[in-house]
Amino acid sequence: MPVFDTGVIDNRGTPKTRQITISVSNTGRSSAIVSIQVYRVTTGFSSRQLFRLSLVSLNPQSLSNNTFTLENVIVESNFGVRVITSGIGENDIAISIVQKASDNSTIASRTEGDMLKIDELLFAYVADLSGNTVSVFETGTNTHVKSIPVGTTPVFIAIRPDGAKAYVTNQNSNSVSVINTTTNTVTSTISVGTSPIGIALTPDAQRAYVANQVSNDVTVINTVNNSVIGTPIPVGNAPIGLTVTPDGSRAFVALQEDDAVAVINTNTNTLETTISVGMSPDFIAITPQGDRAFVTNQVDNTVSIIDLETKEVMENLPTGQGPVGICITPDGSKAYIANENSNDITVINVKTNTVVASSVPVGKSPLITTTSPNGKRVYVSNNGDSTVSIIDTSSDTVIGTMPTNFGPGGVTVTPILLF
Repeated sequence: MPVFDTGVIDNRGTPKTRQITISVSNTGRSSAIVSIQVYRVTTGFSSRQLFRLSLVSLNPQSLSNNTFTLENVIVESNFGVRVITSGIGENDIAISIVQKASDNSTIASRTEGDMLKIDELLFAYVADLSGNTVSVFETGTNTHVKSIPVGTTPVFIAIRPDGAKAYVTNQNSNSVSVINTTTNTVTSTISVGTSPIGIALTPDAQRAYVANQVSNDVTVINTVNNSVIGTPIPVGNAPIGLTVTPDGSRAFVALQEDDAVAVINTNTNTLETTISVGMSPDFIAITPQGDRAFVTNQVDNTVSIIDLETKEVMENLPTGQGPVGICITPDGSKAYIANENSNDITVINVKTNTVVASSVPVGKSPLITTTSPNGKRVYVSNNGDSTVSIIDTSSDTVIGTMPTNFGPGGVTVTPILLF
């Protein structure tokens, strides 16, 4: 995820910049997501404050909607512009910034070549199961930034597509903590069902679905006002992992004690059907195309692959011992499964439904896996030795380890960097 930054532009001289126009264009063959951030500097040249944000999706150059222009942004004090690109086409974005005076004359212009480029600057959020905190790490240097107090026994984390908020399930306080990722503080706490575990957001980030393991239901949260929508949805026994389809139409819930997956219609928030899978299913990942779901079965050491059109299991693939967490890379090419009892990762070719690496060694008792936005890294929380392993997805080898606190559970990476 490249980050382009102008740095602080001194606006004390004459003529002063009164407005800026920022244009971004996709010059490549793959789509990309671009965040444009305009910030002001309020104290000397050190204190930055975000005051304008646009998040856009750009099609490949050969299609329409491959360019976006943010026009006539008013600036007064010292300011700067940051552009963050992500997705398969993240390295093919052209940037143009034009500074204009009050009479609309051009003072200066610059392109991406004139800006400071940082190849990756993201944050990983790790749930500290025993510490009742969420640890924040800067992924470029793998350094600890902050520990955020949340509820009791935080388990899983979901982050909005724009990176602005993180939602944390607190298993033993029956709540969800909402974190403002700009300030890394909890801004709201929402009561849910008994023993919440999995949480997932709809693609538009308007709702969050929470799997409550002990009350055997799913709570739906309105993320606009952080309120619970209606009554919990009964789904079956011991719902654990939960995910939402890319089109937002369905939520899939792993029912650990029923050896099944529940399917929720998110338009009506009702149980639509139940699909039998392996023994003790834990977590679910859905392909970016929305055609298949991969379900880890902890007791029989398999992953079930569900055809989402027929809602039937296509096949079961072998994994390591005690598979738990699973993630699929953004390009839909690979799935990474954390095997808690064999301390390794199973890698599956999602295109062919075949195991391509049966055992990538990581730390002790790995629980959850997540990918970076560009799919180049996979992060694995190792509950047994309080570390996070970092896997290079091109070689499927561990290239780094981050020490954490108190036995990590859920881990996720911000999709867009904010101040």
